[in-house]
Amino acid sequence: MKALTIQIGIFGRTNVGKSSLMNFITNQDASIISEVAGTTTDVVHKQMELNPLGPITLFDTAGIDDKSILGNLRIEKTQKVFNSSDIIILMCEAGNFGVYEENIIKEVYKRKTPFIIVVSKTDLKQPDKNFLDKLKKYTNYVFTFSIVNENRDNFLNILKKVFLKILPDNYIENYLTFKDIVKKGDTVILVIPIDFGAPRGKIIMPQIQTLRHILDLNAISYIVQDTEYEIALQNLKIPPAIVITDSQVVKCIAAKTPENVKLTTYSIIYAANKSDILEMAKGAATLNNLKNGDKILIAEACTHHASIDDIGKIKLPKWIREYSKKNLEIKYVSGQDYPKDIANYKIIIHCGGCTLNRKGMLFRLNKAVEFKVPITNYGIAISVFRGVIEKVLEIFPEALLTYKKNIKCR
Repeated sequence: MKALTIQIGIFGRTNVGKSSLMNFITNQDASIISEVAGTTTDVVHKQMELNPLGPITLFDTAGIDDKSILGNLRIEKTQKVFNSSDIIILMCEAGNFGVYEENIIKEVYKRKTPFIIVVSKTDLKQPDKNFLDKLKKYTNYVFTFSIVNENRDNFLNILKKVFLKILPDNYIENYLTFKDIVKKGDTVILVIPIDFGAPRGKIIMPQIQTLRHILDLNAISYIVQDTEYEIALQNLKIPPAIVITDSQVVKCIAAKTPENVKLTTYSIIYAANKSDILEMAKGAATLNNLKNGDKILIAEACTHHASIDDIGKIKLPKWIREYSKKNLEIKYVSGQDYPKDIANYKIIIHCGGCTLNRKGMLFRLNKAVEFKVPITNYGIAISVFRGVIEKVLEIFPEALLTYKKNIKCR
């Protein structure tokens, strides 16, 4: 799953050797190699283990100087990789570094993404000292690469050391949210409804990831459906440290949860782990002040075939209108189709972002902040609609305070 990996984007002009580098690192023919410029027609990705970093996803992008008929579409897809890359590898050839490369660096600086520069095809032409000194004005991490002469183990060992240096401290999800709440030996009840919307024979990603977090903390997981929740509480001699539930049954679960037991939802945990829960809580306050004609954007990171009770397309629009009692204009988008123009929306309600990495989710959140558009996520919004927002935000006191400060009387 790409969202759980370190994402590394390889950028540069057409035929600069991006595909060769990706194949060299992965030791597989993941990308087609050809002397013909523009061979990479779309973003190609490949996952591998690169210890001690762990799982990574490499993205081989189309050349940013692609002048072919489909060039603009390829470049647009390439640019989207900027938004999720934790590290960027900028490739160039000796003596050839100009406006194209500088534009990539501008995008890198804009997103504060760590990057390295790799001078490729050095078996054909070696870079001189002046050229290397020019590159070092942009970054201290400049390397040469030749697929003909390079030793793979040596090259990867150098890359790994550099990646460990330039990655931010939180480059791997460290579950700080749970560390503040759950201790070794604590019991956590996970409420997982198996309803019409649940995938056959599977548990959805937020629930799986939450379970893994709890196991990593050496806590005890007690997994039940919402219909068996009360029995689970009765069977426990000691109350659980926390109950985490699917947002769609949060009202029912809140009503059955003792006052001294903490309660939240998977989506709210995601707001804390993958984005900025204070900004999400602030945005949720806007739901109490909607007016007729307001435009609302519902955004999902993944693409799926909607069921008859799909949460994003069906349930949320219904709940928003019931709660606000207003005539609203609601738009739904999914996958990578995140609109460029969001300035006219009153609020954005985003999914938890389980298929996005933290970098990708923060990009979307920061874009909303830039345009001064409030943003929240499914779980927080549903908790507002169900009247339990204060209960589920108790474990995040600053977020609860932020929500209360920004709320206006309906």
